Amino acid sequence: MKNVYFVQVDVSASLGSQNAYLPYTAGILAANAWTSDIVKMHFTFKEFIFLREDIPAVVSRLDAPAVIAFSNYCWNTEYNKALAAAVKEKYPECVTVFGGHNVPNDFSFLEAYPYIDILCHGEGEDTTKILFETLALGGDLKDVPNISFRGDQGFVRTETVCQRTLDYPSPYLEGWFDPIVEAHPEITFNVILETSRGCPNQCAYCDWGLLRSRVRMFPLERIKAEIRWMSDHKIAFVWGADANFGLFSRDLEIADALVAAKEATGYPERMRMNYAKNNYENVFAIVKKFKACDFDRIGATLSFQSLSPEVLKNIGRTNSDLEFYKNLLAKYKKENMKTYSELILGLPGETYESFAKGIATLFEIGQHFVFEVYGCILLPNAAMGQKAYVEKFGIKTVRSEIIRPHFQNEAFAIPEYNEIVVETNSMPREMWVRSQTYFYLAKALHGNGLLRAFAIYLHCEKGVPYDRFYDGVINYYEKNPSLFSAGLYFEIKERANELSLGINNRKLQFAPCGDIIWDDHEYFVLNALFRKEEFYREMLPYLRSYDIPDDIFEDLLAYQKNIIREPGSEECRVTLRYDVHGYLNDVYLNVFHPLNERKHTLVMRDSDPKNDWPSFGKHVVWYGRMGWASYKDDVTYND
Repeated sequence: MKNVYFVQVDVSASLGSQNAYLPYTAGILAANAWTSDIVKMHFTFKEFIFLREDIPAVVSRLDAPAVIAFSNYCWNTEYNKALAAAVKEKYPECVTVFGGHNVPNDFSFLEAYPYIDILCHGEGEDTTKILFETLALGGDLKDVPNISFRGDQGFVRTETVCQRTLDYPSPYLEGWFDPIVEAHPEITFNVILETSRGCPNQCAYCDWGLLRSRVRMFPLERIKAEIRWMSDHKIAFVWGADANFGLFSRDLEIADALVAAKEATGYPERMRMNYAKNNYENVFAIVKKFKACDFDRIGATLSFQSLSPEVLKNIGRTNSDLEFYKNLLAKYKKENMKTYSELILGLPGETYESFAKGIATLFEIGQHFVFEVYGCILLPNAAMGQKAYVEKFGIKTVRSEIIRPHFQNEAFAIPEYNEIVVETNSMPREMWVRSQTYFYLAKALHGNGLLRAFAIYLHCEKGVPYDRFYDGVINYYEKNPSLFSAGLYFEIKERANELSLGINNRKLQFAPCGDIIWDDHEYFVLNALFRKEEFYREMLPYLRSYDIPDDIFEDLLAYQKNIIREPGSEECRVTLRYDVHGYLNDVYLNVFHPLNERKHTLVMRDSDPKNDWPSFGKHVVWYGRMGWASYKDDVTYND
């Protein structure tokens, strides 16, 4: 019997971690391989390596490994390389197998890393099973589909065969993870739930697109049984692996099963899904179900990736009509249901102007609270990652270290990296830096609420475009570098500049919260709130430049300064001459009317006050995503 190990290390979990993901991908590969009598007869499964342990410690406990198989994505590939090299040095006869999304669809890993023996391309269940049977019987690797290896005459790539079924055993239900859960009572486990596989879309930046894989569904009864397993094993968090949850009517039934499990046992505690972009009725119904039991705290994803027609054409994506999104956002808001939107920075065809306008368009259609902009990662198996595409659009990347926000300032012993797009034919590097900086400022000042009231008033009453307003803040800081808040801006700008040059990310820390790492916009907000009076005093010349009538200006400023949450501010009262609060709440519902005169006193209360900076940072800025939690939530009129 030959010993086999599977490696799928978590992005952040190391020895002593309080949370970790169970290694789902490795689990389903192993569960399927061991349905083979040949595999059972010749191989002994020894262990899933799923924590980022010290490499020498892992190698020291291996028991004469015959095969060690690695699941690769951007968050663990460097660790896998280091472990594979160490294993090969001590056990040169051990067969090392690399598969997963981060394995390129060519020979480059074999050329660069002599300690890797076999590459698996594409989906791996069938390939892994056949590979193990072939290794067991001493067969010819050329008969194994979807692999690359070193042959006697050079590199060999075998026949590409697509998987047509998902009739594979569940690692949860077959007991593959039970030993892990039992051996680590100190860890709160998270899991992956896969109800379907494949995607009907072919977006160039995504590695599902190049696979051109039709959508296949796992059996419904299997999924329900897996949910029961997760509930029984007190799983804390479920990440949905589907590309388009809500696409099918049966997804409503799956959502009901998740809700029923939580209501029965309290587990799983939370979940996150990637929602379909073409079946909004189903998604709305699912998000409403999850909201009722505080299950999905992020809400519905209304993703755009870009709002430039040229960019959408270049990446092979279409978005629905903006008026449709405007009405949909209002519908979610009326039900007090959360939504968030996503854009990607660095897509071919984007410019600074189109990118800034895209963010402004989100505000115009009612997405005022939570929006994210992700750097465009060049994935090796996406259409965008292919040589012809890169050359066509002048794509240039840098190797950027993955930084974990909201963790303490501790680097991986073995850093992991992404290839980030920082330049294209349409967006020179300097323009990328300004775009990145613009996003963080717009996120802090609008999404997180520091200047949202002013921006909305100026847009609705004076026709000031949102992008002009926030771009104006950049120009104001550039002309007034001695301001405290300008210093925050220049820190963020320099970080973006360093990143664009391939310099490892410096980490932003806010001293009152200890050595926790914060995202750039969070860092800006925390510092601005810590010196709130100074921040608003510094912004007065810029805000006054828009010639807002004095009485309205004073009301906007009083409202803006007092509505925003901060540590130790549980309740305040503000006397106003205009109904700023009602005006803004109507705008959030995409209802527009002039600002009404109404002398009154607003009583603003924070229903969940945090009295110290560490608690505020954790529960409001991080967990609350700040955009949804930035303003006091219990507001009453006292006329």
